[in-house]
Amino acid sequence: MSFRALPRPQVMLLWLAVAALILPALSACDSAPAATATVIQPAITPTDPPAPPTDTPPPPTLTTAATATPTPIPLADRGFVPILCYHHVRDWVQSDTADDRGYIVPPSKFEATLKYLKENGYQSVVAQQVYDYYANGQPLPSKPIMLSFDDDNNNQYTNAVPLLKKYGFNATFFIMTVTLDKENYMTSDQVKELDKEGFDLQPHTWDHRPVTTYKTDADWQQQIVEPKQTLEKLLGHPTPFFAYPYGIYDAASAEKIKSYGYKAAFRLSELSDKDTDPLFAIKRYIANPYFTDDQFQSVLTGNW
Repeated sequence: MSFRALPRPQVMLLWLAVAALILPALSACDSAPAATATVIQPAITPTDPPAPPTDTPPPPTLTTAATATPTPIPLADRGFVPILCYHHVRDWVQSDTADDRGYIVPPSKFEATLKYLKENGYQSVVAQQVYDYYANGQPLPSKPIMLSFDDDNNNQYTNAVPLLKKYGFNATFFIMTVTLDKENYMTSDQVKELDKEGFDLQPHTWDHRPVTTYKTDADWQQQIVEPKQTLEKLLGHPTPFFAYPYGIYDAASAEKIKSYGYKAAFRLSELSDKDTDPLFAIKRYIANPYFTDDQFQSVLTGNW
C-alpha cells in the first residue's frame, strides 16, 4: 500500500510518527561535541642541547704538531758552560776582613753583573740542564750561564732572589740542611717557595764538612745520604746534584757520592783531580767582587 492510497488524515499521522523518531536523533547529533585531532609533541628534556641548524658546518678538527727531538751535540763539540758560585749577597760591613769580602758581593755589584749578562744575551741554566748537556749532548740556550749559590745564607733570599727575578734569571741553590730554619739562614718555607717559583734546590752536605774527611759509613749517611733525603721530602721530587764544600774532593769520594744516587757534582775552579769522572768535577768559579772586567771575561770563557 503506498502513502498516496491512504486517506489524508492517516498520512498526516504517519508523518508525525516518523518525525517523532527522526528529530530526537538529529537533535542528539547537533548537541554532540565535534571530534578534535590530538597532536602529540615529542618530549623535550631541558638539559638536552638544541639541535644545530642543518646548514652549520662541523667544527674543525684540532691537531697537535709533533715536537722534534733535538739532535744531540757530539762530544767533541760540547763547549764550556760558565758557572758562577755566590755565597753572600749583601753590603760589606766594617768587621768584614779582606778575605771575607772575596765571598761577599754587594747587591749593587750583583745587579750590575746581571744587567751586563742580560744586555749581552746570556741565558741562565740550572744543574739538570748542565748535566744533560755534558752527559748527553742536549742543546743549551744561546750563551748559557749557570748562577749558583752555596750555603743557603738568608741574604741570598732577601737580596739576590728579587734581582734574579727582575732580570729574568734562574739559579741553583746548594743547601746545607743543618742550617735550615736557623738564624741568618733560609727557612724551610723559603726553600719550598723558591722551588715552587722554579728555582733549583740541591744538597750541599749536612754541615759543610769536606767529603775527603769522612771516615765511616755513618759520616757518609749523615753528610751525603740524609741531606738528599731531607730535601727530597721537603720538596717532593729528586735532588740528584751536589756541590763539594770548599770545592774539595778526590776521585774516590766522587765515586762514593755517585754510588748514593747522585748524577753529577760541582767543584771549584782551582781544585782538580784528573782521575775523577768529569761529571763529578764540573768546574765553577767563585763570584769574586774584586774581578776586573778582563778577569770576568776570562771567567765567562773558561780561561781564568
